[in-house]
Amino acid sequence: MEDRDVCAQIGSALRQLRQGKRLNVTQLASISGVSSGMISRVENGQVSPSLATLDALAQGLNVQLMSLFAHTSNSSDIYYVPEGEGLNARRISPSHAHEFVLLGKHADANGIFSSASVVIRREELGKPPQYQHEGYVFNYIVSGQATYACGAETFELSKGVSISFDAKLPHGFVEIHSEEVHMLTVSTRPV
Repeated sequence: MEDRDVCAQIGSALRQLRQGKRLNVTQLASISGVSSGMISRVENGQVSPSLATLDALAQGLNVQLMSLFAHTSNSSDIYYVPEGEGLNARRISPSHAHEFVLLGKHADANGIFSSASVVIRREELGKPPQYQHEGYVFNYIVSGQATYACGAETFELSKGVSISFDAKLPHGFVEIHSEEVHMLTVSTRPV
């Protein structure tokens, strides 16, 4: 009975990933080299597919093999970060640098979620980078003042102000008005 449950969970994950990539069974069969019939049987939990079959399907979907096993475990990761802690990091590019503390990150077949505490100092801003990607972003200003761009519009940010948007819009800081700006940022991205 347990094997059937695992097969059903893998099949469900495969179907979600395939549909998320907007592929029909025939298209995935063509890309992965796995027959349409086998894909249908896997998705319906009717077979226990080999690792080679699952690997071919994962490669066809351009996801990690583990994505197909994401819902087969009854365990889940929880990140508890006490005040003032987290994973300290520094992002450096040719024209910009800033510090951030990763507060949490989760990824599964449905996408990637991350949250961070970011400090950007005016003296290190240089030419501010613009970002653009799939998913959504939420920024909350803890302290400082800055001008932030989303698409063709700019917004004045200060303590207590938040901004959330579709990350397909080009976005990023235009100017830091105070010595530094501290923000909490949360972002999601599809797999």
